[in-house]
Amino acid sequence: MSLPSLPAHHLATAAAESPAGRFWDQMFTGEEYRYGKEPNAFVAVQLPRHVQQGGRVLCVGDGEGRNGVWCASQGFNTVAMEPSSAGVARIQALAAEKGVTLTVMQDLMPSSQLTPGSYDAVVLSFIHVPPAARPAFHAACVTALRPGGVIVLEAFTPAQIHNARKSGGPTVLDMMFTTELLAADFAALEVVLLEERTVVLNEGPGHAGEADVVRLVARVPRVG
Repeated sequence: MSLPSLPAHHLATAAAESPAGRFWDQMFTGEEYRYGKEPNAFVAVQLPRHVQQGGRVLCVGDGEGRNGVWCASQGFNTVAMEPSSAGVARIQALAAEKGVTLTVMQDLMPSSQLTPGSYDAVVLSFIHVPPAARPAFHAACVTALRPGGVIVLEAFTPAQIHNARKSGGPTVLDMMFTTELLAADFAALEVVLLEERTVVLNEGPGHAGEADVVRLVARVPRVG
C-alpha cells in the first residue's frame, strides 16, 4: 500500500502498528540480540563481490541491524529499513556501539519513501512475507535498484519444515521460498547465483544449527 501523502513520522507509525511491526516488537525483547550482531555470512561474502565501496545499499527488514551496520562498517552508503520500533532502537544502538553511521527508516515495502532506481543493492536476509504480499514486495525491491544493481537474498526453503529443523524460520509452508519461486519473482533480472543447499547457521539464538536455505544473487540488466 502506497502512502505518498503522509509525512515520514506517520509512515513510521503505520509500520510500527502493522502486523509485522507488532510481531517483531515481541520478538526483539531481552538484552540479547536474537540474530546476533554479525552479518549474515552469505551477504558478507556476496555483497562486496557485486557492489563497490561507497555504493548505496538498502537492507530491507533489517531487524536488529546486524546486516545494515556491517554494510556501513564496510564503507557502503547504507539504509536500514525496519517496521519494528524495537528493531529500530536496536539498529541505532548497534550502530553507536560499532561507531558507524547509516540511515534508519521505519517502514515497510513497498515504501513511498524510496526513490526508484537509486540503490546498488537490496539485501533480503530471511525476509519471509505472506504469499499474497510477496510479488509486490519483491517487485518493489527490484524497482529500488538502478541498472546493474543486485538483489542479495537468503531465505528458508520448505525442507526447513519437512526436516524439522530447529534453526528458525516460519512454520507455514507457503511462506517458504524455492529456486522456482524466486526465478519467477525475479524473472526480469539476470541471475548470477540461484541455489538451494543445507548450511549451518550461527546467527545468535534465533538462527543456530543446520538449515535448508535458498540463495539468490540477481542483477538488473544494464542499459546499452
